[in-house]
Amino acid sequence: MSLNKQTIKWLNKNATSLSNKTILITGANSGIGFKTAEVCLHLGARVIMACRNQSKAEVAKSSLIKDYPDAKIELLSLDLANFSSIDAFVNQIIDNKIDFDVFVNNAGVFHRPGEKTADGLEEVLGVNYFGVYYLTQKLLPYLKSLNHEVVYVTTISMIHKFAKKINYNDFFFEKQYKNVPVYARSKLCLAKYTYYLSQKYKETNIKFIMTHPGIAITPLGVNAYGKKVGKAAKAIKWMFNSPEKSSLSLIFALSHNVSAGTIVGPNKLFGGWGYPKINKIAKKVKEGADKLIEFTEKTIKERI
Repeated sequence: MSLNKQTIKWLNKNATSLSNKTILITGANSGIGFKTAEVCLHLGARVIMACRNQSKAEVAKSSLIKDYPDAKIELLSLDLANFSSIDAFVNQIIDNKIDFDVFVNNAGVFHRPGEKTADGLEEVLGVNYFGVYYLTQKLLPYLKSLNHEVVYVTTISMIHKFAKKINYNDFFFEKQYKNVPVYARSKLCLAKYTYYLSQKYKETNIKFIMTHPGIAITPLGVNAYGKKVGKAAKAIKWMFNSPEKSSLSLIFALSHNVSAGTIVGPNKLFGGWGYPKINKIAKKVKEGADKLIEFTEKTIKERI
């Protein structure tokens, strides 16, 4: 499991220590989230893993402790497909005064044709955007009450650049479901919302930034298309970022103290792979947030 030599070499050159820092990571039991937890532990951080499946989270925690026996790891339960679970998660943080320096919204889903969240929303948009939106809005008062800076990170995707203009008359693709456009819309909405927050809270203790993994082989994609596609992808894995390399976008952002609203992702060809750098923000990310938020609030009120 341990980090490869190239990663450690990059960290030695580019990363600052995370000692005395607490990093909360959603979806940390597998894929990029798991590797993000591992890299943060390597740099000395205390890690809180917020996961939907607690049995898998326990296995992931045990795996990390084998390599980092002195690691400080805590587990919390969070299901972004369920507003009630999000409420319980936020209440647990507030009631127990759980403090953290960095909050990483990493959990997400892809390719869920016909699937709905517990609240009846199309699952990809419901988890990747509405779940994160609802969680963030619930957390904001608590984050503002903390007496130190909180870096609030949302994981978007390079595919947000290719998302078409949002059609609010068919926001959930009910007329014709297509997995890539649905995923692209979820990540464009998340990018718009995060950029909006980065400007609104620029003068506060909360710094909103974005990271993206590039093109990476993760359980998210492999599980969506089955074992045959997974085997084919692994056969040409040299063409993709590993989850480990993708996790370095967060470390770059923290180590370089990037400004609010920044997007960090891989540095090669359209941001598809490579080591991280600051990416250009597309014009579409900076526009239309007010209409999106109005639609989002209305939709959530109808579901609760």
